[in-house]
Amino acid sequence: METIKFQIPPFSIEVDGCLVDVLEVLKREIVTGDTLFFVVVQRRYKDVVSRRFTICVKSEKELINKLKIEITKIKFLEYAYGFEEVKRLIT
Repeated sequence: METIKFQIPPFSIEVDGCLVDVLEVLKREIVTGDTLFFVVVQRRYKDVVSRRFTICVKSEKELINKLKIEITKIKFLEYAYGFEEVKRLIT
């Protein structure tokens, strides 16, 4: 028997050393019968809280992978332009 794991938003998860707040999850079934989740999140990177944004995913694994991509973008921005530019862009 498989156990079902669920959490009621808002909750936080850690992805690649960055804390991500999951604020809202909306479940929608599209015409093809697939289920999509619209997840409203905000990142906390080095004590800077980003704007809220929405990610469309089909599963929890896909959400984690897309969040890893978003955090990698921030790290590249910091490397290329410095922390002040990251702060300006994500808030």
